[in-house]
Amino acid sequence: MIQVAGRQTSRGIEIQVGGKAYAISYPNDVWQNYPGRLREVLLDNLVFAATIHLSLVLKETEVLYNTNRPLFQPHFFQNMIMDFPSCADVDHVSTSDIVRRFMNLNVRFSDDRVRLPRYSGTSSPDSSVISLSFGKDSLLSYAVCREIGLNPHVAYVVEPSMKYEEKHKTALARRFHREFGVKLDKIVHSAGLLRDGVHLGVGKTELGWGLQSTEYALILLPVAHSYAARYIVFGNEQSCAAYYADQEGYICYPAYDQSHVWTLHVDSMTRLMSKGQVRTMSVIEPLMDIAVMGVLHHRYPDVGKYEMSCFTETESGRDRRWCLSCPICAKMYLLMRALGIHPRRVGLSKNMLTAKNRGFFSLFGGKNVATYALTRLGRDEQLLAFYLAHRNGDRSELVREFSRRFLGEAREREEELRRLFFGIHRPITMPAEIESRVLSIYREELTRLQEEAIP
Repeated sequence: MIQVAGRQTSRGIEIQVGGKAYAISYPNDVWQNYPGRLREVLLDNLVFAATIHLSLVLKETEVLYNTNRPLFQPHFFQNMIMDFPSCADVDHVSTSDIVRRFMNLNVRFSDDRVRLPRYSGTSSPDSSVISLSFGKDSLLSYAVCREIGLNPHVAYVVEPSMKYEEKHKTALARRFHREFGVKLDKIVHSAGLLRDGVHLGVGKTELGWGLQSTEYALILLPVAHSYAARYIVFGNEQSCAAYYADQEGYICYPAYDQSHVWTLHVDSMTRLMSKGQVRTMSVIEPLMDIAVMGVLHHRYPDVGKYEMSCFTETESGRDRRWCLSCPICAKMYLLMRALGIHPRRVGLSKNMLTAKNRGFFSLFGGKNVATYALTRLGRDEQLLAFYLAHRNGDRSELVREFSRRFLGEAREREEELRRLFFGIHRPITMPAEIESRVLSIYREELTRLQEEAIP
């Protein structure tokens, strides 16, 4: 049996598991200024969200919590169930086995009464909080919110399992603050170690990571309250809804917690916690990955130069913000070459389109890829990106291989691919008054992009 204890501290929440303490810690007085009843509700829900996967990772059949039964237990259940096929595929285990063990889990609470939120605050329609990671998606979200007058405040959740990420992003945050006058509210999330299989002694696993965005939305509620922010904004772009089928026939969503349908459920959670005052949305939902990259670096180059999409999980990323040895670095390099953006502008200093990096691209049969690349959408995105890099004059080894093997297909499907990847897709997470202003920006910029930057 796993015993989980949660308690409030002066700065946030502490979770105790197996004799060790893990924290969710806010800066300054953010936690103390959040209403007391809401702190209690967050305690119940965040303790549960941070630990419910542990039974699967540690192969236990029972979990005992010292908290009340969480209000959002059904939300966490659906989020996890929909994430299991992707976890199983990455971990090379059976989806059916994970689902069976999860369904048979015995979960008990010290108090079965569900504590409900009581909120009396107000929010301002021209204030927002961005979950900023310095990836292209969150940077474009920041830039768009700034342009349409949502006065974005930025917060960053520090994950200790990402070995060098905090070091590089803290340096970027200092520069960002000096240039734009924006303070980055850093939330220390050592509770993230509870989904780090290496820390837990069982080896690397995907189990637990699928609740990350859902958990972050709840974590950001006290920050939103401190700024009277109407919106919590995530960088969930169109391809977050992509999926593929695993060998057992289950649909795999590489990032279900970032999909647009699930974002609607997360929005319902933040609204319930705030009596309708705090909405959760994505302003980049209408765009595919390659369009996000293009709009960011062509319309907002001052913001785009801060991009860091690499997780810097290995020693290769110790002294630089791109490890230059992972599928993320390879993909970002390709997208920039396709769009006529010089990769060195963001610190991508090495050619990632050489033959030794073939394994990072599913188009060539590579297996060392992010799971999104296994979807049909991911494969076609690479097809178009290599085609545009070829049109831009890149003659790296992989571009030459593309020319030999796939140039005919790309030319035949060019109109279809451009329409798909540079089109504006119908959003469902943005309120109407926000949507009209955002889509106006994208129509203008994508027209300019295709006329001036894309061959």
